[in-house]
Amino acid sequence: MYVALTGYMGTGKGSIAKKLEALGYKYISLSDMVREEADKKGLEHSRENLQKVGNELRSNYGPGVLGLRVKDKIESEEGAILGTGKWVIDGVRNPYEALELKKLPNSHLLAVTASLSTITERIRGRKRPGEETITKEEVFERLKRESGIGEDEGGQQVQKCLDASEFLIINEGTIEELDHKLDHFIKSTMGIERPTFDEIFMEIAYTWAKRATCLRRRVGAVIAKDHQQLTAGYNGAPRGIPHCAETGCIREKLKVPSGKNAELCRGTHAEQNVITQAAKFGISLDGATLYCNTFPCIICAKMILNSGIKKVVYDCDYDDPLSKEILSQQSHVEMVRYEGRKFKA
Repeated sequence: MYVALTGYMGTGKGSIAKKLEALGYKYISLSDMVREEADKKGLEHSRENLQKVGNELRSNYGPGVLGLRVKDKIESEEGAILGTGKWVIDGVRNPYEALELKKLPNSHLLAVTASLSTITERIRGRKRPGEETITKEEVFERLKRESGIGEDEGGQQVQKCLDASEFLIINEGTIEELDHKLDHFIKSTMGIERPTFDEIFMEIAYTWAKRATCLRRRVGAVIAKDHQQLTAGYNGAPRGIPHCAETGCIREKLKVPSGKNAELCRGTHAEQNVITQAAKFGISLDGATLYCNTFPCIICAKMILNSGIKKVVYDCDYDDPLSKEILSQQSHVEMVRYEGRKFKA
């Protein structure tokens, strides 16, 4: 199995790479390809030289060149046994690199993430010159650049890599927790371990999202309790009302930005649908968990808070500042970012 690693700085990719090496995986990094090219040119491995060489490679051979060279190197070393080896490939920062590596048989893109606070503390802990007192704001600016903001097609596009990943690990806890998560990734990818209940219900949520009729965003949701599904739904026009595909999107017509004025919408959100379904069929939601592929808007958040739901597991972020403010002010509903096998609507 070939495991390609992607993620922002300070999230623990290096720790995962070392753990995989200890399990018998050979290590290779995309930055190794830049260093090899610098050696051919007789250049020292200074940050400035390596950046220049990397940019020249991408300019001359395309944004996926580093992934292509790693792929070619693995193919050359493995020959006839290609597809049976064990490699960990570090440093994927551009989706074109990921696409090249995906051409390797039995390859998988593993994403690692962590909170801004955790990343900041880890960067300070490296004790590199100038980083001992780095602020969250300074780290955030670095992460924005890594994500792809202000970068061209061949530059760093880590957020697109995270979006394209097949599995996500949130590295916020102990070494033992990270070991457990990595072990689950390996065994579930090999088909020798069952999916978690979070993975089961999030996959169902994404499946229901395929029925969504919203022209902007496909959202699906599931409510479960004691590992049993209670209700499920997606976002679209209310019962008996023409779909937005027929009438057009009022938010587009009024140029309402995402995350603003949630009331200006003909559709019923997936979270609203699963809660009202429970009311229709007389199902109690006390102590239940809501799974949704998107963070709830302010209207959904208020319904969740009053419904008896105790936990929300969400995948993608949604930029609704008021929703996040209100949810941060309460303590009876736990908000958890989803991690595990990734799915598409």
